[in-house]
Amino acid sequence: MKVSKESIVAQIYEDWGEKPQSQICIVLLNYLTHLPKGKHYHITFGSLKVVIGNSYTNTDLLKAIQYLCGDRTRLLDTNFELLEDERAVPLSHSDIEIAQATGELIHPKTGYTVKNFEEKVSLYFVPSSLTENII
Repeated sequence: MKVSKESIVAQIYEDWGEKPQSQICIVLLNYLTHLPKGKHYHITFGSLKVVIGNSYTNTDLLKAIQYLCGDRTRLLDTNFELLEDERAVPLSHSDIEIAQATGELIHPKTGYTVKNFEEKVSLYFVPSSLTENII
């Protein structure tokens, strides 16, 4: 389903008004719509911070990212990975849900418990399927 960029911008302003998140979301919307389609992306908080510049706080950016990952707009999808020995092992959302519930992360390849997993798990973002349908 195609969606217009203008309708997304209108929705952002409807939800955020004149708060900083409106401007952050629009900057990130423009960034996402200018990425070449069909490629795999690994977008970090740090890279989004670079995109918006130094005019906003980390808290403002976090709120905007949470909004862009939410059901109302869904421009970003979240992914997780386990960083070990300079390698990244993809984690499923259920891996993370179980780890949060039990306090233990089971390595998806070895089946062993990952010690101090909170320090080794990284969150990153990818453009959602909706971003490919923005006109």
